[in-house]
Amino acid sequence: MLPPEEEIFVIGAGAMAEAFVKGLTSRKAIRAQRLMVVNRSQSDRLNNLCQTYGVQAASWEQVENARLVVVAVKPANVGEVLERIRPMLHGQPVLSFAAGVSIEWMSSVIGGASPVIRTMPNIPVAVLEGATAVSFGPGTSWTDKELVRYLLGQLGEVVEIDESLMNSATAFSGSGPGFVCYFLEAMEDAAVRLGFEPETARELLLQTVVGTARTLREWGLSPHELRRRVTSPGGTTHAGVTVMEESHLRGIVDKALGAAADRSAEMGDSYK
Repeated sequence: MLPPEEEIFVIGAGAMAEAFVKGLTSRKAIRAQRLMVVNRSQSDRLNNLCQTYGVQAASWEQVENARLVVVAVKPANVGEVLERIRPMLHGQPVLSFAAGVSIEWMSSVIGGASPVIRTMPNIPVAVLEGATAVSFGPGTSWTDKELVRYLLGQLGEVVEIDESLMNSATAFSGSGPGFVCYFLEAMEDAAVRLGFEPETARELLLQTVVGTARTLREWGLSPHELRRRVTSPGGTTHAGVTVMEESHLRGIVDKALGAAADRSAEMGDSYK
């Protein structure tokens, strides 16, 4: 838990900001009263965060006293937010959740007043089972790195990567839940066509996914290894996998992730 006198300043009150607040307060990583939150608009969202989690509505000037500043706004709004807080920055690290927005550009906007840390969480952080990629900008101290790893760790797994991989992480991990859900949609629809009620199909499907992920983790297997174990020659899994291979599913997935990574880079360029 952070020292009781230290404050974290969160800019934004959307889904990612709420996931961050929920993780920290539910895991008691920081006293709720030490989480200061401000939002550019939608005061109802801010009020809901304060009432639900006990965090404090803040004024922009309070950035100056923060131990860490978290920018949890849409990528298109990052520049405006950084311009607004620049006069209050004096070395406290700035942690960004914005897809596509580079550390170099954010540092230039704030005139190098603070080290910048770029992350890419995914939606499961909302239930504290997320995957977050993080890249630390120049000048980030060891203490600040440990603080950020600790805080993000309340939301799930944290993996440090080189920033050159961040657009790929956006495609692979950030957009990954959407791709997984698209595949699950197709499986659910197919199950209904096989005669299942949608609710029954979903119940079986979700547990299959959860159980498979847990098996991979606890047994320390790669997806390839587990697939081979459950694929008997001439069996049902073999029949289905054969269709997927003949339909070039791997190539489709490769193109999908490539398109998402390219779009992340394009978005970052457009926001500058």
